[in-house]
Amino acid sequence: MTTAPPSRRRWPLLLVAALSLVVAVAAGLLVLLTSTAPWVAPRPAPTAEQVGAGRDALLQLRGATDMPAAHPIAFGPEQLDGIAALASHGLRPDRLSLGVKDNGLHIVGSHRLPGGRWLNAAVVAVRSGRGFPATHLTIGRLSLSDRWSRAILNVGRRLLAWRGVEVPPLDVMVRHVAIGGGKVVAIVDPPRPQANIDGVAVTRRYCALAGAQRRTPAAQFATQIRRAFIGATTPADNQAGFVALAMLLVDEKASELANAARAHVDRCRIPAPIVTLHGRADLPKHWSLSAALAVGGGAQLAQAMGEWKELADSLAPQSEFAVGDPTGFSFIDIGADRAGFRTATSATKPDRAADRAARLRAATDDSLLPPVILRQPEGLTEAQFTRAYGGIGAPRFTAMIERIDAILGER
Repeated sequence: MTTAPPSRRRWPLLLVAALSLVVAVAAGLLVLLTSTAPWVAPRPAPTAEQVGAGRDALLQLRGATDMPAAHPIAFGPEQLDGIAALASHGLRPDRLSLGVKDNGLHIVGSHRLPGGRWLNAAVVAVRSGRGFPATHLTIGRLSLSDRWSRAILNVGRRLLAWRGVEVPPLDVMVRHVAIGGGKVVAIVDPPRPQANIDGVAVTRRYCALAGAQRRTPAAQFATQIRRAFIGATTPADNQAGFVALAMLLVDEKASELANAARAHVDRCRIPAPIVTLHGRADLPKHWSLSAALAVGGGAQLAQAMGEWKELADSLAPQSEFAVGDPTGFSFIDIGADRAGFRTATSATKPDRAADRAARLRAATDDSLLPPVILRQPEGLTEAQFTRAYGGIGAPRFTAMIERIDAILGER
């Protein structure tokens, strides 16, 4: 009878010990960094006032991005709460809280993990002056000093860059900050997300649409749809078609959803044509922008942004999309939004792309938006909307959305 040398018998034991150590370390990190409950309490859907304040904050950030020189932003309690409300609604089930307390900016986020646990993190920025403020980062039970917090934030910045988000160095991203009196005033260079949609394909399709409109002007949305998907057979083709359509009919800034600089379309740019869907000039904009947002940011974000716009319209004396179009909260607009992003979501699935593109090349007004949608309530003030439907996310509102989806059917 022979026995294995001692060195050979030790290998399985060493492997088991190593695996046990890895499991123990992983379990320790899980307990250290995650929690069984979120730090940020559930938030209701945003109100019209929160949408307005959040939009103001986002417009300030856009201005800081577009301006060639340093451009200050100022966020008071309303803007901070608005950003948190929009982020929590658009990125649900994740949650965000923002506020100034004791001359420090407090940012708290909760991200739900598989298995019912939560990754919670809090950042407190406390220093005013030049450059990125002093910060204290807490992740779960782990609390870090300013030095280690900055190191972790720099690691996060590099990870975002690896995932296609252009994030400047911390002291460039925030050049000056003043925190106090319940507000934050800063000079910033915001991050610039890079989309994964082919900008060359978007530019080519936009120029084809502009050229067709220049040669043969068309005022029907269905005609523009048919043109946008000529030759499209793949998800990437359809993504380009939806973004190019939004660039043509809504705003060239829709090119930011793709890796396409607006300067690339200088040679073929035309003024946005006025086109109609069921006789209305606002519905093509709702439909096409929601479709583009769905392929650029996902259906949940497209849905949320459509609802936010209607809340803003419930407070506005004039519709954002077109002079003379009805303002107030409109379930007709919501129907056009949902028709657009549902169509885009379906058309970018590999097994459906060719069939959906073929259907879009044969589009009619009725196939793009069933006429019965135009019988839905609209023109509601915020008070009327809240009284009748309880607000976004309320059971009566959800039932109304389900009714609209049933009308839209399979997109």
